Amino acid sequence: MDIRLQTQHVVLPRRALSRIRSRVRDGLERMTERVASLQVTLKDINGPRGGRDKVCILRAELVDGGQVVVIDRAANLRRAMARCLQRSKRVIDREVKRRQRARRRSERQVLLTSAI
Repeated sequence: MDIRLQTQHVVLPRRALSRIRSRVRDGLERMTERVASLQVTLKDINGPRGGRDKVCILRAELVDGGQVVVIDRAANLRRAMARCLQRSKRVIDREVKRRQRARRRSERQVLLTSAI
């Protein structure tokens, strides 16, 4: 699984970037066979003014060609990223299952039409 990190208006030391990368890898460890690549974007929307303006955007490219995007906003980046990771597990799982059902349905249709 390829993981790309991107920041906008957020300055993070290299150590923090490697920790974020490993946290994402560990958090989505059971999804590695389903996810081809991940892009994690961390943003600070309104700069130093504070408030609930830290955003984490996680884009997952699935192995079968699908894409999942999860966005979370919080007062700090750690919280936004943690919630985004939790939600992305559920969303990826749901999307993979939905695609499997659709594939099975279309295979059944092909079998039924070829049997006629």
